[in-house]
Amino acid sequence: MSASRTLATLETRRYQAPQQDGEVLAVPDLPTAIQNAKQNAEQLAAEKIEIGSFPLSELRKRARSQVITKAVEWTNSIIGQNLACAECSHHASLLFVTGHQPQLAHPGVWAKNFAAAGMAQSSQGIGLNIIVDNDTVGKQSIRVPDGSRREPKNIDVSFDSELSQQPWEELQIRAPEVFNSFSDRVKEQMAQWDIDPLVSQMWPDAVASSQNNTSMVAALSAARMQQERRCGGGNLEIPLSEICKTDAFLIFVGHLLFNAERFHASYNSNVEAYRRENGIRNDRHPVPNLEQSGDAVEMPFWFWREGDSERGRVFVSRTEDNIKLLCRGKEILSATPETLLAELESLQVTGKLRTRALTTTLFARLCLADLFIHGIGGAKYDEMTDRLIADFFGIIPPHFLVLSATLHLPVDSFDVTESEVRELKAKLRDYQFNADRYLTDDLAGSLKAKKNELIREHWSAQTTNLPKRERVKNRFQNRNRHRELNAVNDSLFKLAKPQVDSLKRTLAEKELQLKANSVLRSREYSSVLFPVEAVSSLATELLEPAQVQA
Repeated sequence: MSASRTLATLETRRYQAPQQDGEVLAVPDLPTAIQNAKQNAEQLAAEKIEIGSFPLSELRKRARSQVITKAVEWTNSIIGQNLACAECSHHASLLFVTGHQPQLAHPGVWAKNFAAAGMAQSSQGIGLNIIVDNDTVGKQSIRVPDGSRREPKNIDVSFDSELSQQPWEELQIRAPEVFNSFSDRVKEQMAQWDIDPLVSQMWPDAVASSQNNTSMVAALSAARMQQERRCGGGNLEIPLSEICKTDAFLIFVGHLLFNAERFHASYNSNVEAYRRENGIRNDRHPVPNLEQSGDAVEMPFWFWREGDSERGRVFVSRTEDNIKLLCRGKEILSATPETLLAELESLQVTGKLRTRALTTTLFARLCLADLFIHGIGGAKYDEMTDRLIADFFGIIPPHFLVLSATLHLPVDSFDVTESEVRELKAKLRDYQFNADRYLTDDLAGSLKAKKNELIREHWSAQTTNLPKRERVKNRFQNRNRHRELNAVNDSLFKLAKPQVDSLKRTLAEKELQLKANSVLRSREYSSVLFPVEAVSSLATELLEPAQVQA
């Protein structure tokens, strides 16, 4: 199928985060998603394209075998049990893949893992979570509600000492005393809201992991993975850094590098088309264009070596018989087309070549998954991934699933809505010019009568279609009448001052409550702050795909 025909089948999608406590967003619903996974598997197996001289179907078999083998080893090393069978996993009929950074995320992110496990269990497949450890670390803390119900605020509770940004892959636990006490400090903070947080049950697994391995990724993953199993779920797990070491991944990378100029052009044209269609003016949103430096074109990868303070962008310069990779202006690889794969393998020993956002999901969806599960943010990226698959590879993009959920902390929030505040503001504005609507005749009868008289005179004195001389003649009277009307409105407004003052007090109170609710009802709180029962209930629903309908 041609790229143009394939692109014509794509849709622009809009997703909105669930608003209600316990609400799940699944597009499509999970039973349909399972059917889509089967369709994806059949479609990708039948495609005739080649990637790095390998038929796509063969590269997918290779990638799945290598990644699942590594995932089994990594999963068992983290949970300390032999729970996954590599031989069985290789022959799973369907592979459901999701992924996220290893941070202590909100329940909407965690929901993807439970959905992957639920769909895998119901279809005799396998769930796989990719731990995106090539992204840079933000704060090593979580937001926790503090203050009072009426005036709540957020404070940060740290689980390690702060440091300059570096990839998660490199992050080690620097302050064990801070890490070990994290659960107690969170629990103490949440006690004021009468919440026994999940972190009390999860954190001992993180601390136990840190005794044998100071990797922050391993510790945080251990806590999450063990909790998923307590809830009846659990997937295979693998850091993205481990996937990047497989030769299936390097074959994929080599194909992009060998076709660098065409990929560079396709990437930029599709990102620009996405911006145009969505009215986005910021040329760095949702991702910046790939740049060009001389005869070298930028490719969507990161590179760094151990000890580097930050990641570097990767550029490719190639001739007919040579391919060079550059980072920060320095050559990091030089190869012929025949030696490229071997040189990439060597590069991964001396340095770290990693994907950026679009190339992560491009590899996962095309070469690995039968169904990829995105959150709302990731789904925006995958509209562009769809375009790249269609335009660069010339095939129909496989379906993906968009899934998220919302949990609210069980605190006593306020019964107020934004529409209620908007109505109060509109009523205040109406008082300014139409106070007579809210005043009795006893209080403002004469003023109301005067206003009605002026309005009648106004309409009877319309100058439309009158000769210019008549319009000029009436102009003075019209101006006087307008001033009289303003004076009457001002007098009416002063008479309504008690009602206006009461309305202002009500509005101020409602705005304060609305501001409080933005803290109390936030869906962005880390999952570890919620009661065990809340997370378990969400997990139970998602582990039964038939329950999650559109």
